Amino acid sequence: MSNMHKKLAVIVASAGFMVPVLAQAGVEVYGQARMSVDFSSNDDAAAGYEDKAIAISSNASRLGFKGDEDLGGGLKAMWQFEQEVAFDTSTWGSKKRDAYVGLSGGFGTVLAGRINTPYKNSTQGMDIFVDTRGDYNGIISAVNSDKATFGGRFDNSIQYRSPDISGFKGAIAYSTRPGGSDELPLTTAASDQDAYSLSGSYTQGPLYLTAAYESLNAFTTVPGGTDDATAWKIGGAFTLGGATTIGAIWESADKGGTNNDRDAWYLNVAHKMDAITLKAALAVADKTGGVADTGATQFALGASYALSKTTEAYALYTMVSNDSAAKYTVEGVGGVTGKDVSSFSVGVNHTFSSK
Repeated sequence: MSNMHKKLAVIVASAGFMVPVLAQAGVEVYGQARMSVDFSSNDDAAAGYEDKAIAISSNASRLGFKGDEDLGGGLKAMWQFEQEVAFDTSTWGSKKRDAYVGLSGGFGTVLAGRINTPYKNSTQGMDIFVDTRGDYNGIISAVNSDKATFGGRFDNSIQYRSPDISGFKGAIAYSTRPGGSDELPLTTAASDQDAYSLSGSYTQGPLYLTAAYESLNAFTTVPGGTDDATAWKIGGAFTLGGATTIGAIWESADKGGTNNDRDAWYLNVAHKMDAITLKAALAVADKTGGVADTGATQFALGASYALSKTTEAYALYTMVSNDSAAKYTVEGVGGVTGKDVSSFSVGVNHTFSSK
């Protein structure tokens, strides 16, 4: 056997033993493989650029490791490390996801690290097309841009999550700097870029209600200094007869500076029929700062089929219709000011875990 073959044999053997060894150590290996074929258009008229494309997409596929330890007296230590994995290019760590260590008990949970904000978590479960081309972040959390401003993850953060008290839950997070180093040497401008996020929710049977607020301090450069970016939203969902769920979100967001504020709303419905779930969503962004022709509308229609408890196939169509001065887009596609963006996707999502 050649040296190369021997090395390959060692790698394969090590991979085969890794999962059971980690499981015995109390570590869960988990993730999602989310692949799709997407037929997209952004009406880009610029010379040298295509206005239509077929893409094989990984859609926030991920791989993570997590574990916990019972410390006694109702106290538990926990940790998680998760990274995005691009299955379309076989790239590990293509984007950072949650990574933290924490303690939980009767008082609630305290976490420190890079973590989903309470603002994001408050309505993420209401996004029926999450991590697909129909994701509501085409408009929700975005302000006349092809990238979301709010509802992400904070680096350098500490977060508290309350216990469930008769259906009520709350969460608050603070970051010393959500998108960069907070260590010395540190400029005064960088030290001003802290952030906080908070949310509250109520769950009772088929009813879910939530409200959230987020502030990204010193986020936008303005004449003579900087300005904060702030957003708040309220949302609710109700399940009828255990089969049909209706959701609604209202959001008011301001990136700071002049004419950077807008209101938006989002409505959706999902109806489950055995293994098939039919879905529809509509989002509308009002004009930004009262400036004409800066609004947009997004709709998404789709269906998913549960092949098993951990695997589903789906198809969807979504489109963002921009006013002449707006630049919203669908997830994963670069937008063009004043142009409509659309995508038809067919995909498979698979969830896996060592437990």
